[in-house]
Amino acid sequence: MLVMLIVSAITIVYGLIFATPIAALEDLTHASPSYQTRDPIEANYTYDLFQTFTVVVLVLGIVFLLLVAFCYLTACSSRRNYYISNYVAVIATAAYAALMCVLIIAFTAICHVSFVNDVNWEVYYNDYYNTPINQLTGAIKYSDDATVCFIGYVVGVICLGAAALMVYNLIWKIKLMKGEKALLEAGLVKEVA
Repeated sequence: MLVMLIVSAITIVYGLIFATPIAALEDLTHASPSYQTRDPIEANYTYDLFQTFTVVVLVLGIVFLLLVAFCYLTACSSRRNYYISNYVAVIATAAYAALMCVLIIAFTAICHVSFVNDVNWEVYYNDYYNTPINQLTGAIKYSDDATVCFIGYVVGVICLGAAALMVYNLIWKIKLMKGEKALLEAGLVKEVA
């Protein structure tokens, strides 16, 4: 359960840092007060896409955290015998983690392609960054580095791994409960700790 708690926290943190690359482009998109009517580097769609994805990942992470909290409330990590609520909590959390993995990887791929292909980085570097006024004032050089997208792929795989661990733990727990029940019925032990 602690692993799931950590994974849910990683997801929320990733949602917060995902906005970093596109936030740097805010000055060059329609989000800026100084924006003109045209979109010279064609970043408006990408900016809106990243903003939407950031909100989606944050909501997914918060719901995941609530599901993990439900697992803790039903004592899935410490209870010797599972009840219906434990099965529901574990299965719901594992299924949600797997679904979240698919969504994070899919949305990250869409954002990655848009960030790399749709934003006209050549126009930015030639018409904005390399102008004499920007060189004198030390303007921020925005980057087409997509490291945050690669981190998204890793977060998605971590969520899938956490879901697999959750399912494995449930299967192990079922086998353990059946073994303990068989020992009690056979009279080999009087009680199981």
